[in-house]
Amino acid sequence: MSAVSSIPTEVAVPRDTAVFVARQPIMDRGGRVVAYELLFRDGPTGPGCIDDDLRCTTAVVQRAVGSIGLERLVGNKAAFLNCPHDFLFSDYPNVLPASRFVLEILESVELTSNLARRCSELRGTGFQIALDDVRGMTDEIRWFLPSVDIIKIDWPFVDRGELPELVAEFKRAGKVVLAEKVETVEDAELARELGCDLLQGYYFSKPQIFSGKRAMPPVKAILRVFDLVGSDAPLSSIARALKETPMLVAQLLRLANSSEQPNGKAERISSLKQALSIAGSRRLLHWCGLLLYANRDGLPIDDDPLVLLAQRRAHFMEKAIDLLPDGSRPLLATAYLTGMLSLLHIAYHMELRNFVDELPVSESIRGAILDGGGVLGELLLIAGHLERGEGEAAIGGLRRLAVSAEESRKMIECY
Repeated sequence: MSAVSSIPTEVAVPRDTAVFVARQPIMDRGGRVVAYELLFRDGPTGPGCIDDDLRCTTAVVQRAVGSIGLERLVGNKAAFLNCPHDFLFSDYPNVLPASRFVLEILESVELTSNLARRCSELRGTGFQIALDDVRGMTDEIRWFLPSVDIIKIDWPFVDRGELPELVAEFKRAGKVVLAEKVETVEDAELARELGCDLLQGYYFSKPQIFSGKRAMPPVKAILRVFDLVGSDAPLSSIARALKETPMLVAQLLRLANSSEQPNGKAERISSLKQALSIAGSRRLLHWCGLLLYANRDGLPIDDDPLVLLAQRRAHFMEKAIDLLPDGSRPLLATAYLTGMLSLLHIAYHMELRNFVDELPVSESIRGAILDGGGVLGELLLIAGHLERGEGEAAIGGLRRLAVSAEESRKMIECY
């Protein structure tokens, strides 16, 4: 019999209007639940069909934070999240409360120096990093160890004779060791005996499935809030716009509730302005960006490279504006929004001009996207050069905007 009784599946919403996330408890050596791993599910029973790692991970984020709520899913416990390469290098982690999440590097991700630098950035903001499905010590893993906090040993797939030294080596390196896929009392006792800090598996509990209502705010409402947040509008103006979109209000409240809180206690929210202040405008901006590239099922669109390309454009334009003469600085947030919107018509299968005509955005953004006008239009054109591999043309465009040759080369190398 397992150490924790099996919890019945929770299904509170009709299948055709529901989204699902599973959680599996992670125990300490004394058998106390200290965290949950959040897992993608596409139905009320059984495992999920993982056909695209990035799509499934972003779906878990959107559902856990927006549709279901972290408070309901994990309470005050930590959350482990499976992360493919593209998720780790995207904006998506920005919507998560860093101190409450452990980002698991999937076994399919190559351990590179770029990834090590990115892990350092993420750890610097408060995330912990775990290496998933480890089945032995390799030179690559040994080199990468300084970039992670937790090692998840794929317990059934390691020879029992090798386990003592494997656990000991990770412990000597100062890492938290988690034994995963623990399925028998013998496995659990051995993991404790060898010094594993955390344990996870069917012996303790199978994943429990939670459901929430599928609810995507209208794209125009998201854009309106995105535009106001991006232009540093007063909180009162953003709150008024939110009042017209109840679904987005609900998601904002969940964002605020999942934010970093003093002493781990949620603050009672009595107004939209208070929720905005707690969640943070930048975090709301990234959340709206995630929603803009989501379809009616709450999943990012099938053409995931489009999402990443839009984010890359937005970052490039924001950084470029920051390098221009001081008179352009007010365009910083507008540049980010322009980059995000410049490919959105493709996601909605619409002709560019018809789509832009429906957007509640400023004339500077409209002119940039439709006609390549102004500084923002110039930056969109330069981004297009970079995407086509036309490096010299991109440098020429940046030089015309008074970006130094050295900074131009740096930006192109990072694009």
